[in-house]
Amino acid sequence: MNIDKYNLRFLGTIVILFLLGLTLWYLEYYGIGFGLIIVSLTLTVMFLYVSSKPREYFIRDERSVLINEKAGYHAFWILIMSMAILVMVDWHTELLYKEVSSLLYIIAMLSWSILRWYYDKKGFEQNP
Repeated sequence: MNIDKYNLRFLGTIVILFLLGLTLWYLEYYGIGFGLIIVSLTLTVMFLYVSSKPREYFIRDERSVLINEKAGYHAFWILIMSMAILVMVDWHTELLYKEVSSLLYIIAMLSWSILRWYYDKKGFEQNP
């Protein structure tokens, strides 16, 4: 297990979140306390996974950076088009932002994930 100052900071954050969750649970804020405890346990699993790998394992190469940029660019335009469609739907109905914000978030994250997977399988073309 590789522990350096960055991992110690992350571990300190996990401990603080866990103690804050326990304190809120004790003060009968069960929902927030339970959420913070679950988050701290999830971060503990992430910490154990990351600290078991060498630091060079997580350095991204040029290809993965370009794929993320290209997928992010196209996901942004998909999100803009989705927002335009929702604005046109709003002309005929009464939509509130609270009703569509989660839908827009799901559209953006799914399109970015799918495009990232697609460009990773297809490869990055320098000249489109």
